Amino acid sequence: MEWKIYKEEFDKKATVKIEWLNSEFNKIKSGRPNPKILDHVMVDAYGAKSKLYEIANMQVVEGKQILVKPYDKSLLHEINSAIIKENLGLSVQVDADSLRITFPLPSEETRKMSVKKVKEFAEQAKVEIRNIRKEIHQKIKKDKELREDEVKWYEEDLDKLTKFWNSEVDNAFVSKEKELLTI
Repeated sequence: MEWKIYKEEFDKKATVKIEWLNSEFNKIKSGRPNPKILDHVMVDAYGAKSKLYEIANMQVVEGKQILVKPYDKSLLHEINSAIIKENLGLSVQVDADSLRITFPLPSEETRKMSVKKVKEFAEQAKVEIRNIRKEIHQKIKKDKELREDEVKWYEEDLDKLTKFWNSEVDNAFVSKEKELLTI
């Protein structure tokens, strides 16, 4: 097989891991309101579970709050219950037609714990990338069409590709760490 096919497979799988990493990073509070932290909140609406962003409009207001306006005001209490049930450590205030979610400023200890969690996610992503490398490497070794010098060349390119994706993980980590440690 051609290198291009191996590279495309590696890139496709690594992209999925980076997307997973970013979604995990978005779940971690930084003290700044980010509606993405509520993406996984499921609300009982109309007899079925719905994602919060499907049944309500969310926007950041005053730099410290998220305003949640349900499309159907009868869902206010269900939304409130779902947010509280998620145990995100957020303060929820119910108004007549909306909810105001206040993000408390994290303490230094909380920020350090969040950085530790982010680092764990980054390490997990790197392990997954190494596993992808191992899988592709085994396929290259088993490929009977390749000559010995081609195998060596593919392995070198595979190492470069692995370093590239690991640097993507590192960049995402550094960016999130900076966001978490900035007050």
